[in-house]
Amino acid sequence: MKRVEVKGSMHERMQQVGEGTYGKVYKARNVTTGEVVALKRLRLEIEREGFPITANREIGLLQSFQHQNIVGLNEMMIEKNSVYMVFPYMNHDLSGILQQTNIIINDGEKKNIIRQLLSGIDYLHKKQVIHRDIKGSNILLNNEGIVKITDFGLARKMKNIDERVQSPNYTNRVITLWYRPPEILLGSTDYGKAVDIWGIGCLLLELFTRQAVFQGIDEIDQLWKVYDVMGTITIEDWPDSDKLPWFEMLRPNFRSHSKFNERFGKMMSPKCFELAQSLLQMNPDKRITANDALNHPYFDEEPLQQKLGFLATVEGEWHEFEAKKKRRQQRDAAKQRDKK
Repeated sequence: MKRVEVKGSMHERMQQVGEGTYGKVYKARNVTTGEVVALKRLRLEIEREGFPITANREIGLLQSFQHQNIVGLNEMMIEKNSVYMVFPYMNHDLSGILQQTNIIINDGEKKNIIRQLLSGIDYLHKKQVIHRDIKGSNILLNNEGIVKITDFGLARKMKNIDERVQSPNYTNRVITLWYRPPEILLGSTDYGKAVDIWGIGCLLLELFTRQAVFQGIDEIDQLWKVYDVMGTITIEDWPDSDKLPWFEMLRPNFRSHSKFNERFGKMMSPKCFELAQSLLQMNPDKRITANDALNHPYFDEEPLQQKLGFLATVEGEWHEFEAKKKRRQQRDAAKQRDKK
């Protein structure tokens, strides 16, 4: 990985393909080699104490990764008040693809996507890294059918401590709301790799539903959305859940039973449904590991995983940023028609 300081820009920006609290992501072309890349711009002006701590951590982690299903960091560029991280360009993200209803993904292709995603997460977890922001827009795909996990801004290496004796005391202000597991919603700071597994379970369902399954408007509503589908927590199923920081404050005044089978049982094969249940256990200790999920019978049943052939026929490039822009344009056009 090269780190270079440049006076003139080495890259010609082609279009914006993403945006976040850190800054913006652009599709760009290297003016010397012609290579198309992704530029992630980190805004230094918002950091009064110099280089962003989270960016430092992200860069350190990215430099230690080498796996087909994890995005690689090509180089860094320092230019004026910005740092640019340069990545290989990926044509789509999963969120952008799923929002295009004309793109049909068959069951063998869905299996391929989930297997690649689990392979990447298994690699991270074996390196004792938790991603802490698994969601569709952070799952990239290229036209060759490769799936890569990106955006390690919230990721961290797990603390090397005996958690039976000492709390790791991680922040619970992580993970995009719709993909946040119940232990985080209840204020846990002692969580582990299972938080990523919940996100994968959400994405497995999303491959069938084409939209996020738990769409809360705030933390309390998010927890209620989870309870509505998965059922409320019981001490029998999740011992010590009542010791979580916000358990009493957010204790529901109702009891509900799981509607998981009712909602999703007919959408997928019994083995796929079984895997989804294992990924989305309310009790994090009962959630399947990434390694065990890769060995689940779902991956051995027909149809077997297939190459992502649908990507060969996709018109354009779809990231969540572009999909949102398209929806805004459609809404604006509809308003203009209504005025006439």
